[in-house]
Amino acid sequence: MTAREKTKNLLRVDLLVKNEDNPNKMSAREFDLLIDNMERTGITDPILCRPLDLAATSDCQAAVKKGDHAALVKLFQQRGLQFRIVGGHHRFDGAAYLGFDDVPATVILDPEFDADQERFQLVRMNAIRGKLDPNAFFELYQQLSDVYSDEILQDAFGFAEEAEFRRLIEQTAKALPDPQLQKKFKEAAAEVKTIDGLSKLLNEMFAKYGDTLPYGFMVFDHAGQRSVWLRIEGKTMTALDLIGTLCIDNNRTMDDVLGGLLQLIAKGGLKADVDKIIAKTPPVELPDGMSVAPTKENLEKIASL
Repeated sequence: MTAREKTKNLLRVDLLVKNEDNPNKMSAREFDLLIDNMERTGITDPILCRPLDLAATSDCQAAVKKGDHAALVKLFQQRGLQFRIVGGHHRFDGAAYLGFDDVPATVILDPEFDADQERFQLVRMNAIRGKLDPNAFFELYQQLSDVYSDEILQDAFGFAEEAEFRRLIEQTAKALPDPQLQKKFKEAAAEVKTIDGLSKLLNEMFAKYGDTLPYGFMVFDHAGQRSVWLRIEGKTMTALDLIGTLCIDNNRTMDDVLGGLLQLIAKGGLKADVDKIIAKTPPVELPDGMSVAPTKENLEKIASL
């Protein structure tokens, strides 16, 4: 019996979409173990998801006999409804890797389970799986902190208990890029009691010790829907400081100047200079059919799958 045949109550893989806010990651070794287990037993834990079109999903519910799950799933598929993953991103990746056409899924049909509840569950349900990506987690926190108090967020994320909050600190520390920074972070976090305090501490640590790290990040984000994380070294940061000074001298913003520079390059300007930069930088091996920006961060994530 194949791994696919060991799985019941299926939903087509192409109806599922990943939530890019997912703050958890998994090492290549852990993913290999997951794949091995899926090959042996199939997917024993259904993927949790919510409909992107709740009204259409409710119409499907009303159109089939109550309790007839198979007919309901079939209607979902016939109408091409899509469902965003709340829990089970790594299982979904594993299913795609193994070539599954469909996966077991539990669909949340509660109308009160909105986008904020989904974000809460991203952390709560994944807290015991994978490894926390501090950048993704605190980005998610910032999205919600203007609406909810820190006390509410800690409870919603599942970090109200002291032991769970300490585990969040440990996970955050482990994900930092430098052992010395990890040590300093844990020492400074000993007295921190809230996620807001943890977020501020993380920013302070990078501001204070950033020069000692092998790289930092430059983040390009558009409307919270698309983002590109670029690793930058000290020389690049120094160059940005000089550009900032140039903008001050000419009463311009860095936003406009850098934006204009990127648009100029995209249109073919500065070709000779761009060609020199390309010639000086080392080539990298890109996977076939790569559809995301070939950043070092993205390449590491793809390599870990």
